[in-house]
Amino acid sequence: MAARILQGFPSSIGLLFGGVFPLALAAVVAVVGLLIWQCQLTAEQSGHVGVWWAIGTGVSVLTGFALVLFEASSGVVAVDSTVIVAGNGATGGLGGLIVGWYDARRLAVASERERERLADEREKLALVNRIVRHDVGNDLQVIAGTADILERHVDPDGQDALERLQRTTSEAMDLTERLRTFVSAMEDDGADLRPVAVRQVVRTQVENFRERHPGVTVLLESVPDVAVRADELLASVVHNLLSNAVAHNDGDDPRVVVTVEADTETVSIRVADDGPGVPQAERETLFERGELGPDSDGSGIGLYIVDMLVDRYGGSITVEDSDIGGAAFEIELPRVESTATTAAASASQETVELLS
Repeated sequence: MAARILQGFPSSIGLLFGGVFPLALAAVVAVVGLLIWQCQLTAEQSGHVGVWWAIGTGVSVLTGFALVLFEASSGVVAVDSTVIVAGNGATGGLGGLIVGWYDARRLAVASERERERLADEREKLALVNRIVRHDVGNDLQVIAGTADILERHVDPDGQDALERLQRTTSEAMDLTERLRTFVSAMEDDGADLRPVAVRQVVRTQVENFRERHPGVTVLLESVPDVAVRADELLASVVHNLLSNAVAHNDGDDPRVVVTVEADTETVSIRVADDGPGVPQAERETLFERGELGPDSDGSGIGLYIVDMLVDRYGGSITVEDSDIGGAAFEIELPRVESTATTAAASASQETVELLS
């Protein structure tokens, strides 16, 4: 176009509309592009602007070529082909930038509304969490303490009812703790993830599980000294897998085998049991929120929390048949440098023990 201007136009009007005007449009496109770039749009918003610019420019250039071909086929050259193509392209590009900018603003407004909605939901969840953990939790502690005192005063005829009361209270207290874990996972965006010592978490949870379930045989094989990128809620993941391993096992001597293996990139934690197992048809929906098995009387959020936390840690979870006759749940997490394990272990020890 610059060369065409230097060659000259037959009239000043031709110079204005055939040369200066298309160049001015191209300059405006460049200036608008720089202004949009300085707005520091997100990658998604920038992508929308770029797409609309490409669409506007592409369609207009094709229209210009169509006009040029029409002139050539009719034998009449009213306007230089360079002027048509360049002018159309610049005009279409400018229009595309304007449309793209408004599209980016629409995305920004929608994103802000979504953030406000999520913040409101998290605030409500936090409120529910405080009510359940403090008000309901304190009442459950009183009920549990009173039930323990009544053990010395209940005759054999009322022993079954007392044990049922103690068991139900314990399950309700466990549910409030799961709710705390769920809300914590919803509130946390993953920014606080750090190296966590797997050996420490697994051993602590297995020891606590043995104390709570003396009738269950728990075998813990050698645990390598490795670390994964997680937080204190990794203890809740292991706790939920152990609890799930005996939740539906009615055997006289339930067995659970915990195995931890590591390679250069990943760490896997496997919890296998000798219970009834998980039917193949239920495995695809097992980790969905509120999903219950046919014989389950639980809340249906334990495995959902596990799946959500493992996903936040950048890992995966699978279920298959175990070697001892039941089901085996295995989580695989990215491994981090073990040099950070020692420092992270001392920092997270207190929190892990509190969770247990």
